Amino acid sequence: MAIYHTRVKTFSRSQGHASTAAAAYRAGLLIVDARTGLKHDYRRRGGVVETRCIAPDEAPDWAFDPCELWPAAEASEKRKDATVAREFEIALPHELTDDERSALTADIARALVERYRFAIQASIHEPQTPDGLNYHAHLLATTRRVGDAGLADKTRELDGGPSGRGEVEWIREMVAKTINSHLAAAQIQARVDHRSLEAQAAEAADLGDEATALALSREPTEHIGKDATALHRRGVESERVQANEAITADNEAQWKEALAQLEGEGRLQPVSAGHSQEQARRERGVKPGVVLDLSPVHGQGQIRVVRGLSRGALTPSGSRRSERERQGASRNLLAEAIQLWKEDFMAKVGVTFKATSQLLQHGAERLSAFAHVPKFRSDLGELVKRLKRLRHDAERFTRRRAAEERAQHLLSQAERALEQFEADHPKPGLWSRAEWSKRRARRLRTVQTRRDAHRRARHATGPEAQEGYNVQAKASAEQLEAWSQSMLIRYPVPADTMPAGKAASAEPAVSTEDQPEVSTSGVPAKPASVESSSSLRPK
Repeated sequence: MAIYHTRVKTFSRSQGHASTAAAAYRAGLLIVDARTGLKHDYRRRGGVVETRCIAPDEAPDWAFDPCELWPAAEASEKRKDATVAREFEIALPHELTDDERSALTADIARALVERYRFAIQASIHEPQTPDGLNYHAHLLATTRRVGDAGLADKTRELDGGPSGRGEVEWIREMVAKTINSHLAAAQIQARVDHRSLEAQAAEAADLGDEATALALSREPTEHIGKDATALHRRGVESERVQANEAITADNEAQWKEALAQLEGEGRLQPVSAGHSQEQARRERGVKPGVVLDLSPVHGQGQIRVVRGLSRGALTPSGSRRSERERQGASRNLLAEAIQLWKEDFMAKVGVTFKATSQLLQHGAERLSAFAHVPKFRSDLGELVKRLKRLRHDAERFTRRRAAEERAQHLLSQAERALEQFEADHPKPGLWSRAEWSKRRARRLRTVQTRRDAHRRARHATGPEAQEGYNVQAKASAEQLEAWSQSMLIRYPVPADTMPAGKAASAEPAVSTEDQPEVSTSGVPAKPASVESSSSLRPK
C-alpha cells in the first residue's frame, strides 16, 4: 500500500551545512562551491533515478542548472548562520511506474514553485533496500525567490511560527492530494492521507466504519532514524527497533481481539459481493516476481504487471530503455566493487577472501548471465556496501593515528600561542587587568580543550582500542565472505567449475561498452571509468 511521508527541514551554515554539498549528494553530481572553493563530488553514488530543476518562468537560464544554481545560492547568503536551503522529503508510491513517479514529483515541485516563487532541484531516489519499496524524492529549494534578475528576497513565510506551521500544513495537504490524483489516474485504488491517525479514526467512526476506525486507533511507532536503520540492516537491533516491534505486536493482538468482538456483535460492514476472506488470503499469498500478461496496448507493446520488482509496477516489455538502465546500474556496481577490491586495505585484515575473489574474478560472466535479474543489482549493491564497510573498519586504526597527530599539532599550536602571549604581554600594559586576564584565560581554555582532545585521541590508538578495531575488521571480513558465498550460490556461472588458470584466461562473456574486465592473472583488472549520472531535464 502507498505510504504517506512528507518532511520539511532546513540547512544552515551554523550547523556546518552547505547547499552545494546537499545538492550534489542528492543529485549524484559534481558541484563546485565558488564561495569556499570546495568540490562536492558524488558522481559515483547510486540510487539517483533522475534530477531536474524547476523555477519560475521568468527565472534566468542558470536557475535550471544545479551546477550553477547552488553556487549562486551560496554566494547570495552573507551571514555565517544563514539558512542556505530548504528540503521537502516526500515518499513516492511504489505502485506507480518510473515515468508516473517522475510526473508526480514534477507536479508537486511546480505547485511549490508557483506558491513560493523559489527554485527547486527535484531528485528521485530508488530503493536501496531488499523490499524495493522506498521510492522517495528530495525537493531542495532555495531560501530566496527567483525572478528575472536572479535571487531576490527571502521566503520568510516558511521560517516558523504560526505562519510557518500553516504553510507546512498546506504543503502536507497539497502533497497528499497530488499523490492521490496520480494514483487515481493510474487506476490504482491505494490512497494516502496527510492527517493524523487520530483524525482519520474519528472520521471513520463518524461514517460507521468501526473496523477502519479500530485499525487507525493503533499506537503509532517511533521514527527509527538513519543510524538505527543502518544497524538494523547489519543485523544489530537497537532499542528503538525493538520497541517498534513490541508496539506492532501489541497493535496486532489488540486488533484481532477487537475485530473478533465486533464480528461477534454483528457490527462489521458486509463484505462486497464476489469477495471473501479466503479470497483475500489467497491474493495476499501471491509471491513477488509473479508476472501476469495483459492484452497488448497500442503503441506500447505487451504490458506486464510485475509485483515486488524495484523498477515499478508497470513496465512496457517493448521498452529497452529500462533494461539498459538496469544493466548499466549493475555494470557500474560491479566496476565499483572491483575498484574497491584492488585497494590495499584487504591485506590489513589477515583473512583469506576466497569467495569474494572468485565472485569478482568471474564478475563479467555473472553480469552477462544475470544483469537482467532485478535482484542481482541489489545484491551487487550490498556487496559494494560490505566492501566499503570492510575498508572503513580495516583503515580505522590508521585514521585514529592521523587524528592523534592532528590533535598533537593543534595542542602544540595552542601552547605556543599561550607562551607567545605571556612573553609579549608579561603585564597588563595598555590593557586593564580584567581585560588582560580575560585574554589570557581564553588561551588557557584553548590549551585545556586541545589537551583533552589529544588525550582522547591517544586513548583511541592504545592497545585495547587497536584490538577492538582488529576484531571489528575481522567480523566485517567474515560477513563479506559469507555474502560473497551466498552470491556464488545464487548466481553460478560455468567458469566457477573450470580450473583456475583456464577460467582466468577466459574472455568476458559480455562485449558491452564499459564492461569491467578480468585480467589473465585471475585478479580483477582495473574497471573502465564509469560515472553515475542523472538525467538533467530542465523544465
